[in-house]
Amino acid sequence: MSSDLEKIFGELGLTQYLDTFVEQGFDEWDIILDIQESDLDALGVKLGHRRKLQRRIANARGISPTASLVTPVRPPSEEVKPDGVPPEPPRPESHQEGQGVAKRKYRRHPKPDENAPERPPSAYVLFSNKMREDLRSQNLSFTEIAKLVGENWQNLDAVEKESYESQANADKEKYHRDLMEYKKTADYRKYMQYLQEFKEKQAKRTQVNDASKTTQIGLCPVTAWK
Repeated sequence: MSSDLEKIFGELGLTQYLDTFVEQGFDEWDIILDIQESDLDALGVKLGHRRKLQRRIANARGISPTASLVTPVRPPSEEVKPDGVPPEPPRPESHQEGQGVAKRKYRRHPKPDENAPERPPSAYVLFSNKMREDLRSQNLSFTEIAKLVGENWQNLDAVEKESYESQANADKEKYHRDLMEYKKTADYRKYMQYLQEFKEKQAKRTQVNDASKTTQIGLCPVTAWK
């Protein structure tokens, strides 16, 4: 499980779900960005807690916080028909040959810029790092520590929390100064060129996939049902 995932769940007050998410393979934030409504149902995430996670995902995706996460569309054979309307006849098996179970497509992400200044830790991470040091001798599991950190952060005294936030803000200001200087370098220009090429390749790959799907649909034989 990544430290980013622990930090985000702690900030959202959702550390009680860490065990379940990790056990089901949602152990990286990049994977959770592609989570669907049906996954949240299976994971048993309460509606109010789900809204917190949805807002965070929407912010990361750059979409509206009110937009629902994509849910697989129910196949026509499972749609409820009005009384008296006969169900649609099944398709011949020959039409389904070679078709496997649809797999979820995860987004490809560009590699990070290794030369860029490192992003500073948030106030929560600063608190988490200190508390981990204090709990090191207690032989607790990673998940147990994460839950304790999240609970203690939620109940932390306002004055003490302010000290962590002040340090985080100071680190953030330094990061932005360093970043402005880095953007003047050849390494930054090289990475921007890489990003541009990456986006172009992704766009071409999407076009090829869409064209392939369109061709397959066009070649699908149509059978007249009597």
